[in-house]
Formats: sequence, C-alpha cells, structure tokens
Amino acid sequence: MTISERSEQSERPDRVERADAFALVRTQSASMPSSMRAIADAVLEDPAAAATTNAAELAGRAGVSPATVSRFAQHLGFSNFAALQRSMTRAVERGIHERESTEIHAGVAVDDDVATVIAKVTEDVRAVMADTRAAIDPHALEAAAAAVSEARRVVLYGVGASGIVARDLHLKLERIGIVSSIADDPHNALTLASVIGEHDVLVLVSHSGSTTETLEVAHAARAQHATIIAITGHAAAPLATTAHHVLLGVAGAESALRPAAMGSRMSQLAIVDALFIVVAQRTDERSQPLLARSRDAVRTHHRN
Repeated sequence: MTISERSEQSERPDRVERADAFALVRTQSASMPSSMRAIADAVLEDPAAAATTNAAELAGRAGVSPATVSRFAQHLGFSNFAALQRSMTRAVERGIHERESTEIHAGVAVDDDVATVIAKVTEDVRAVMADTRAAIDPHALEAAAAAVSEARRVVLYGVGASGIVARDLHLKLERIGIVSSIADDPHNALTLASVIGEHDVLVLVSHSGSTTETLEVAHAARAQHATIIAITGHAAAPLATTAHHVLLGVAGAESALRPAAMGSRMSQLAIVDALFIVVAQRTDERSQPLLARSRDAVRTHHRN
C-alpha cells in the first residue's frame, strides 16, 4: 500500500474534532461574517453553557437562525453542530476552555509606545502558543509524521511568510537524511508537483488556506496521487479540503501593523518543530547519527 493510499484511508469526516473548539473560535472569529461572530461571542462569553446547549438555544442567544449555527460549525471545520459540541464538551471536561483574559492581548496600535508594543507582541506569542497546543490534533500530527518518514521525497512550498516556514522544515529534514526540495516560486512549485507521485509527500503552508498559487500546486500534486500535508489556520479552507493531513495553526491578535498572516508564523513554526521531532523519533536509528554529524560539521564555525 502506498503512502497516498494509507493517507486516503486515514482521512476522517471531522479532522478538527480532537482540537479545542474554543481555541478555533477565538482565533477564527475575526474573519467570520457578523452573524457568525455573534455566535462566537456567545460561545466565548460562557463556554461551559455553550458546551451543553443545543443549536436552537445557541442561535437564540446569538440572535441568529439555527441554520447559521450549523454553518458556524462547518466554518470551523466540523461536519455539524453536534461534532462541534462534542469538541466543546471535551474542552470543558479537560479544563482547557478557560484562558486568562488580559487587556494587553490586543492588536498593536499606531500610537502605542515601545514598551506597550513589546508587551502586546510577547503576550500575543504566548497566547498563540497556548491556542496552537489546543488546536492541533495529535493524531493528525502523528499521521503526517508517518507520511514524511516513509516518503521517497518531500516537496515543500509556501507563499510569502509561509515560504519561510516551509524552508525551515526543509532544512530540518535535510539534517536527518530525508530527501526534500523547497520550491522558490509558483512555476518551480508546479514543476515539482507535476513530477512527484504516490510515494512522495507535498507539504504546503498557508494560513488562509486559499492562496491561489498554493491551491494550484495542491491540485497538481493530487493529480499525481502524492500525499498532501497542509499547515493552515482554517479547517474549512480549500487547501484543507484538498489535503490528506491537516495541521491546524492559529493567528494572534490582528491589526493594521500586524496582520493575521504575520501572527500565524509563530504557530506554524511550532507545528513544524513538533512535526520534525516526531519524524526524528520515528527515524531515530538514522536521525541521531546524522544530527551528530551535522553538528560536528559546523562546530569549528562557532566560537566558544
């Protein structure tokens, strides 16, 4: 059985059900239509109540229709409200629905002084890391790591800041002997996607999950039966629905000076680190000697 066939078998209707639903609501509400934001506000105002209420009751509290509640759940990546509610219930039972509120967790303003900018950015990073931990599905990470570990070749691509994250993973994989290629532009990415196959893996990084170039590359690789791993911030985005494995990241507080795509980079890098470590664990017999040799290779270039 090829990597792609195993990936097809591992796909589940609800890829986000093991994630913390409240983290998804917090991080995606800003990009929602006003009717869905009203539902998000109602959910976050009383998470414990939201976990036990039905769709009609939640719709009443938010002042929207029950159909909008269903679309809200699907926007977050769940198949229906029942799946979203199961995720909320698990989060409440585990106590991870409560996050310390702070006024400093807000977008950076033009008139903020330097100390406030530092405080807001660092607090935002802390919050992003907490939400990343809650949002990512360990089973999805394990499946993605298995695909990378067994791949004949790994191709990576991302546009803009996402390309920096893709390159970071590329450099990490090279250190443990996994053959990987990084695409530097859309034409290069499409060329690489056209020549990989069922024994290869394509890793695509896109916070929005709707970048035109990234989607074109995904479709080209899908046509060649390659396994696709998406690192994205939106479970219902076109990229997520195209990929075999979805690793959900989050974005921090958004402002004109710090857009969501910039804030999402820290989350994506954390996911890349976790993915690399699990891959290294799975290939430990080969990875450990190679990591030691790569450290020794540059040791003379570092001063004590």
